[in-house]
Amino acid sequence: MGVLRPKRRAVKSADTSRLPDNSLHAEPPSWDSSLELYGMTKMQSFKGLPGEAFYVGWSPDGTMLAATSAHGGVAVWPETGGQSPRLLRGHGDENILGLVWHPTRPVLATAGIDHTVRLWDIDTGTSQILALDQSAYDVDWSPDGRWLAVADGAGDLGVWDPETGALLAADRVHQQEAYSVCWSLDGQLLITGSLDKTVSIQNSENLRIIRRLTMNDDIVSVALSPDGNSIAAASGNHTTCVWDTHTGRERVVLEGHTGALACVQFSPDGEFLASGANDGTARLWRRHDWECVAVVPNVIGAGVGGLAFHPYRPLIAIKRKDAGEVDCWQLDYDKLLGVSARPKSRRYVNAKVVLLGDTGVGKSGLGLVLSGQAYQPTDSTHGRNVWTFDAQEVETPGGSSQTREVLLWDLAGQPGYRLIHQLHLNEVAVALIVFDSRSETDPFSGVRHWVRALAQAREIEGNVHVPLRAYLVAARADRGGVAVTQERVQRMLGDLGLDGFFETSAKEGWQVSDLAQAIRTGIDWDALPMVSSSELFDSIKQFLLEEKEQGRLLSTADDLFRAYERAQPAVVGDADLRASFETCIGRVESRGLIRRLHFGGLVLLQPELLDAYASAMVQAAKEEPDGLGFISEEAALRADFRLAQSERVKDGAQEKLLLIATVEELLRHEIALKEMTDRGADLVFPSQFTRERPDAPDIPGKQAAFTFEGPLNNIYATLAVRLSHSVLFKREAMWQNVASYTATGGGHCGIHLRELDEGSGELALFYDGSATAAVRSQFEAYVADHLQLRAIAGTVTRRTIRACADCGYVLPEDLVQRRLGRGAATIRCPACDEAVISLLDEEPAAPTATKIAVAEMNRSADARRDRNVAATQLKGKIEANDYDVFLCHNSSDKEQVKAIAKRLMERGVLPWLDEWDVRPGTRWQDELARQLKSIKSAAVFIGPKGSGPWQDLEIQKLLQQFAKHKRPIIPVILEGRKGRPQLPGFLGLWHVVDMRQAEPDPFAQLVWGITGERQPAG
Repeated sequence: MGVLRPKRRAVKSADTSRLPDNSLHAEPPSWDSSLELYGMTKMQSFKGLPGEAFYVGWSPDGTMLAATSAHGGVAVWPETGGQSPRLLRGHGDENILGLVWHPTRPVLATAGIDHTVRLWDIDTGTSQILALDQSAYDVDWSPDGRWLAVADGAGDLGVWDPETGALLAADRVHQQEAYSVCWSLDGQLLITGSLDKTVSIQNSENLRIIRRLTMNDDIVSVALSPDGNSIAAASGNHTTCVWDTHTGRERVVLEGHTGALACVQFSPDGEFLASGANDGTARLWRRHDWECVAVVPNVIGAGVGGLAFHPYRPLIAIKRKDAGEVDCWQLDYDKLLGVSARPKSRRYVNAKVVLLGDTGVGKSGLGLVLSGQAYQPTDSTHGRNVWTFDAQEVETPGGSSQTREVLLWDLAGQPGYRLIHQLHLNEVAVALIVFDSRSETDPFSGVRHWVRALAQAREIEGNVHVPLRAYLVAARADRGGVAVTQERVQRMLGDLGLDGFFETSAKEGWQVSDLAQAIRTGIDWDALPMVSSSELFDSIKQFLLEEKEQGRLLSTADDLFRAYERAQPAVVGDADLRASFETCIGRVESRGLIRRLHFGGLVLLQPELLDAYASAMVQAAKEEPDGLGFISEEAALRADFRLAQSERVKDGAQEKLLLIATVEELLRHEIALKEMTDRGADLVFPSQFTRERPDAPDIPGKQAAFTFEGPLNNIYATLAVRLSHSVLFKREAMWQNVASYTATGGGHCGIHLRELDEGSGELALFYDGSATAAVRSQFEAYVADHLQLRAIAGTVTRRTIRACADCGYVLPEDLVQRRLGRGAATIRCPACDEAVISLLDEEPAAPTATKIAVAEMNRSADARRDRNVAATQLKGKIEANDYDVFLCHNSSDKEQVKAIAKRLMERGVLPWLDEWDVRPGTRWQDELARQLKSIKSAAVFIGPKGSGPWQDLEIQKLLQQFAKHKRPIIPVILEGRKGRPQLPGFLGLWHVVDMRQAEPDPFAQLVWGITGERQPAG
């Protein structure tokens, strides 16, 4: 792996006891108003940039500072500032999202959404243009200045020769916009960050992906440490994540911001990391202990980018919030390295232990005593339980304290839950695989499945997974002992690579303490990511966990926040308290302990219940009388399936919301697909079909087969769903482990899954005679791509199936290999002795065309999934009366506005529109006033006819109420409007969405304005 360098620009980059009230305090004003005490002094301001600043960057020699503008301009100031900048124009009025200096020459490269990269010669003011097919989002020079890497709005990465304008290499490395790109110091690697929530590391010569690093939100900025050992990424989930470059392991998560991150960058000496966020602050983190040593207020703000360290002087440039200005701060590194932060950060590490095994083997009883509870007989677990196994404060070698918490997850063992469990096997540090010690027939039933399921989950995490210890555990040994010999147990340990065996009795306490000690010693704490957080954040998270432990089921975030204020009156009045609380909900959710629903502002404090409802729906589909593996969406949403009353939520209204959330989960994870029929919408579960295809297993037309290992049902289900959602193949029919599709390019294709062993299977591909070579190539490439991504690494192998076209006889593989070994190209069919069978593989279709087709299929599958998920979210919003946006318009523009409203609903955005949401006989203004507290935003449409709707004084008053409550008001210019309208003062402050322009996609901009989440175009 190459050595990494910092970019020469603004890189786009637990203790379980409650803290006493008097120990809590928000960040004091001195952090904001007296930064000099913490080693930061403001030196000068750089002014004169037209529009709000985006990215900033120092020239390599430190003599110039450049900044891009939200309105297309580039400003270049001398280092001393104090004078008007030199303005460079060329991108029109479009946003400039990337800025980087040439490593040795006074040349500045900028990336714009106008589909161009411009190379500015600062001495002459002239520019060279590189034209792209997509918006350019970021650029970076190779270390020798010969090549230029460009990341774009389609997720593509290109390497250009600026001298000739030639594109040397290009590939799609992300599924969504790539916002950031960096070279390694030796020029061998390129690192990119994207809205698809991944950081990708690829070979710079052929763009082959070497490793992917994953976060749970958009990544808009990546930074590389000067020593090349760390990659930092700025995320939309309000955190900065730092990985070890060489292993890909997550090392630390930095908490403190209360808004989406906009940029990160390491200092030139690598001692500090700076982060800027939309919450209006920049933070300086000390790298040796990840302490936050300074917070700069009123900076960064909306958008992306915004800070840059000087290449050799102790200075940092940070853009002013909502202004075309950049401030320069002097840093006292010695003081910052020695400062004792106030309030001191809390550091904690979480480890996940899972109890796995088939139903009835005694997992739940064992889990109770391991977590310090009294033994009690338990029935089979439905869903999952999460208990605290251990929590303690330890001193680290560096001299700081760290809270280490171990959570024990008990997962249900019924076969119907296996589809759901794969969603919870990520980041496991210790696995306890429990088997039935009393069984004389098959005591190790399910053990191989769970071992393979763990391996599959680790494969999804890539080579950045947490080190795992896995133990084989016999439970209920007091009931007659273990019925298998020690020799067989040891053989099982060796075959499966398990780390030990324990013969336990939860009732009698046999070997429970030994197992508990093995768990403690088996956790590699140094390999787990450390979280650096504030005392305030820690207090909020502990409060949320206590609410969960007390059995609270479902609550609005507002109610939880008010309860926290009552519990901690010392922090009431802190201006950022609510934002901190919302951020902490997200942080606890990232651990899988609570779940924020996508409607009603609701927080589910017992997300384990979703497992029980999901598994019941899966079982209901399996029991469908005709074996067609479906349950109607209506039946799913009214709980018309078998589930024990003891497992159901008693409150009918709350249960309805949970049912909607469950269906959303099944669709999001592609366990089910949604199909419209004459009787309404069905949820189809491909893995639950029991109807057998008449000609199975000898289906004609098989031409290739893949063997692989992993959770077969999950892999097959997601493949069948995604093929159904792809643009090139339409679902034709499904049977048990068989699915067939009609190809838009002609012909029919299909897949047939056959289980070879527990966790090991073969997927055969079959075609009819009208399927062209191109269609077969696309189908096989998509299947192969799916298996490589989801099966256990190194287990996927392909073989060609050679069969007689006349009688269907399949040649044995050993016969094929013998004939090929003798140089034969054909063989006469041994069965019918008529047809001649070719032994040679078909010439593959054009690889580039096939790769493009696979990428398009993936995009189509993602889009269809997202539409189905959005439709389900919309049901929840309607149920919860949770409106996203008030559509304010003149009646003459009604039809255009209704069309936009329907598109918003397809994205899961619920609009409030008078024609749809006002009861006849009532005034819409009165109804809107009643809804005002819950509607999150307003869109004001300016159409081709008449004056603006704000001319109505009553409407203007309502809009001013939105402004008063700091809710977004988005002016929207409709098609047909001539010129740019004059907006009243309270609207003129807001960014306008112009539906008349092509880019940036105005509809995506509107959804972004309403939801606060960046949207893919289209």
